[in-house]
Amino acid sequence: MRSALVEDATNASERLGALFADINVHEDNDVWITFDEDLWPEHKEPVSALAVAALLGISVEQEICLRELPFAWPGLGEHTSSTVEYTEMMLKAYDSQRADKSVE
Repeated sequence: MRSALVEDATNASERLGALFADINVHEDNDVWITFDEDLWPEHKEPVSALAVAALLGISVEQEICLRELPFAWPGLGEHTSSTVEYTEMMLKAYDSQRADKSVE
């Protein structure tokens, strides 16, 4: 399921959303996926994950929640599909917030 979610991701934020998603398998083998609303768009269907579930003959339930992420500005990843570019943007954003930064 997680591999299919990563395949469904179209930008850096969604890839993080796929990696951070909670995936639980119930005793009847159905799957419950919980996405973080800051990382996975609420109305985005995980097409590949649903196709994998169909092949396996299981159902998928989805929900969105808000979590405390380990970094600020999760929305930056929506602007690039490049992990390198996302990291550069994140570092620049943090650098702009440094307390020891001189005021010009």
